[in-house]
Amino acid sequence: MNDINAKFFNSSLEIGDDHPTIIMGVLNLSPESFYRHSVYENPLSLEEAITIMINNGATMLDLGARSTAPWTKGITVEEELKRVIPAMNLACSIIPKDITLSIDTQYRSVAEKVYEISLSHDRNLVVNDVSCLKTDPSLQDFLIEHHLPVILMASRRIPGDLCTIEEVIEQFKLTIHELENRGYDEDLIILDPGIGKWIEQKIHKYDLKLIANLEKLRILSKPILVAISRKSFIGTTLNIPEPENRLNGTLSATSIAIFNGAHIIRTHDVNVQIIEMAKMAKEIRRSK
Repeated sequence: MNDINAKFFNSSLEIGDDHPTIIMGVLNLSPESFYRHSVYENPLSLEEAITIMINNGATMLDLGARSTAPWTKGITVEEELKRVIPAMNLACSIIPKDITLSIDTQYRSVAEKVYEISLSHDRNLVVNDVSCLKTDPSLQDFLIEHHLPVILMASRRIPGDLCTIEEVIEQFKLTIHELENRGYDEDLIILDPGIGKWIEQKIHKYDLKLIANLEKLRILSKPILVAISRKSFIGTTLNIPEPENRLNGTLSATSIAIFNGAHIIRTHDVNVQIIEMAKMAKEIRRSK
């Protein structure tokens, strides 16, 4: 299978087999989140988290204000904007230019406002949509209009409603084909297989199989992001109900995902363990 390498923003962001694994730190603004310790509800805690993540080796930061756990109560787009706008202004004002910002949203109006803020600070922006452009189809128009890179998480109708790698690949093919037919540059796409219990019938064994078979996703020749950090399949597998105690399982599963071809790791924890694990797993993969 061919090597996968991509360049964004005139090569200021390089992702792929020939480059180090990208560590994407999660900046969580949602108190509804399944992992309470990842939530930054005030400017001081957010600024501290940003500083620690960058100092520890994060090269992407993913800002999100809406919990996507299926059992949580939803919020309005207005509430999402209320949380995101001050946080985005703060992030843009303090992070170095070589750090890439991502906005975790399913809605065009949120992406538009964040994009305006990023432009005013001369920042690059990636849109991270866990619904694969299903929740708000007009977000697709926005991406095409502004040539923005996008992270697409595998979804057919609602976020994460696919269980097998074969379903994931088939749905991605359809979405990529649709975007390409509308004039979107498919080289701006990053793929996320949607690990996690997004729907009730997706038991933990499906997530284990997705990670074990991640190599198959490389047939689409796109950079691969995995979001494994402290998720419920780890708790079920190891009988650890509290997300706070799932770091070891996260490290193990993430190292295998990198070995199987993942390029970006979305994580709540940006620390020496994550950095060293990612480097080791990448080097073992290169030695295949």
